Amino acid sequence: MSDRSHHSWKEQPVTTATINLNEIKARHAALSRTTKRRNTLEYVAGGVAVAFLLVMSVVTFLAAHTVADWVVGAGFATLALGMVIVGLHIFRKSTRTDADMAASGIDYLTFRLERERDLLRSAWLWYVGPMVPGFVLVYLGYWMANPERPIFALVGGSLTFAFLVFVVILNRRAARRIETEIRSLRK
Repeated sequence: MSDRSHHSWKEQPVTTATINLNEIKARHAALSRTTKRRNTLEYVAGGVAVAFLLVMSVVTFLAAHTVADWVVGAGFATLALGMVIVGLHIFRKSTRTDADMAASGIDYLTFRLERERDLLRSAWLWYVGPMVPGFVLVYLGYWMANPERPIFALVGGSLTFAFLVFVVILNRRAARRIETEIRSLRK
């Protein structure tokens, strides 16, 4: 004789673990610390890079004798502009609150995590994308300056491309970790 008391998955006993308010607060605080630290690092590193690239652009323009020099200078300026766009995007996304203020603590934390996950998933578009035109112009200018020996442009461009792909992979990986956190909150 079989036990028919649990013959359907719907009839199985369900155990749900509720997350307490202190745990929600701790997770929210950890998320806030992480994003603040990451954003601060981005602002400082981006600011230093923008200042350096602008100086390089001005120096290159002032010493320009060929079209290739002008292209390299334009590449440095475009790269700096791309970095400013990235910084403004980070600032805009980090200061915006679209959350429902009446949402429970767990719903608000889930909303914040979803925003971070989506931001990291789309980093290839808003983080890497604005810098690509500047890199292309810089390496194009170096190739134009010495077309019979394109090794610097090819190697530099390849390494830069590999680094940008690595950045995208790291951001995707971080997004997957956040997705795991979101799933753990919904259990």
